[in-house]
Amino acid sequence: MIGLFGLNHKSAPIEIRERFVFCEEDIKRFVPQLKAKGIHGAVVVSTCNRTEIYFELDDKSLASDFDLIGDTLISNRKVAPAVKIHFYQKKNDDAVHHLFRVVSGLDSMALGEYQIVGQIKDAFNISKQNELCSSVLFKLFNDALKTGKQVRTDTALNKGAVSISYAGVELAGKKLQNLSSHSVLLVGAGQTSELTLLNLIKKECNQFTVVNRTQEKACELAEKYHCKVGNFEQLGELLVNNDIVISSTASKNALFTEEMVRKAMAERNNEPLLFIDLSVPRNVAKEVGDIENVHVYDIDALNEVIGDNLDMRKGEICHAEFIIEESVSDFSKWHAIHVLAPTFQNITSQFQEVNKAMLDGLKNKKEIDHENATIYGELITKKFIGLMIENVKSVTNNGQKQEYITMVNKLFDLN
Repeated sequence: MIGLFGLNHKSAPIEIRERFVFCEEDIKRFVPQLKAKGIHGAVVVSTCNRTEIYFELDDKSLASDFDLIGDTLISNRKVAPAVKIHFYQKKNDDAVHHLFRVVSGLDSMALGEYQIVGQIKDAFNISKQNELCSSVLFKLFNDALKTGKQVRTDTALNKGAVSISYAGVELAGKKLQNLSSHSVLLVGAGQTSELTLLNLIKKECNQFTVVNRTQEKACELAEKYHCKVGNFEQLGELLVNNDIVISSTASKNALFTEEMVRKAMAERNNEPLLFIDLSVPRNVAKEVGDIENVHVYDIDALNEVIGDNLDMRKGEICHAEFIIEESVSDFSKWHAIHVLAPTFQNITSQFQEVNKAMLDGLKNKKEIDHENATIYGELITKKFIGLMIENVKSVTNNGQKQEYITMVNKLFDLN
């Protein structure tokens, strides 16, 4: 059984999503807790717009297992149980279909964006490297990545697609006149910051300062694009001479506090200051937005930009969905046969044991040709095993009717 327990930008606002962000160390602590409670394996996908836990367990009702995951997660994050209303639950083909849509960019805030592929790969690799991934999840995520690649190759879904970084720059341009005349402070030196920098350069911006907690990474990015490098410990001072702050870091705590910004605004003579916060959890404290002439936009505010870019790619969605449906069907058939494998192994074992027991009972009877009896026994055993397996595949619709598999296992005492 494959299950999914998760939330995303459609089901939960940023103040809820930021409470459930996972880094690698969080995953290494959390998934073993689930495995200790009976889950075979799990992959945790955690991005700015979603946290989704894909897991595998034995075939049974999933209701109690969703509760198990939800309760463990809420206990782990020390939040009120009421937040569970923001989570969705999916199982088997529905969970598979959802993952394939996610990796194809169909479930992203920015339709068709490519960054999700790298994020899925990272989540999958963390699970593999830490031995948290079951064989079924291994197959599932490999197939998902192949499907995402096929969607992007065979459709024009990602042609003209926007990224979060692009949307952030467009939003800044909407809020400020003459964007290119303003100085920009980039906080963070990862992929999102680099893409943001490239999009700003396209807008003819040329006044940049880059800061990062790891100074070496800031220097690398600044050297590549001929930017200034700032001191991460002097963020407040850097606000004085920069009009736009675009932040994308993995910090779990706010980097820009109300006190820091108020002090900077006094030194700026209350000149307007714009924050585009692309981070989850947010890098800018909520109270900062209440300061006069300070404008703060978080990642959920990007929808007004992304919506403008959506119509040109809507026609490709049907083509992409067709590819995904075929891939889900192929995986479902594989999974059904995989589910039947223990039943086939047990049927084989049962028949072989009966054959062996009968032959052992004939050993002391001299009138029996034991060599021919052994040959005959093996042949008849293989014949009945083959017939039984074919009938089980037929009756269970190749493993897709779980109730019939359960009946076969009980009938032959195969557990």
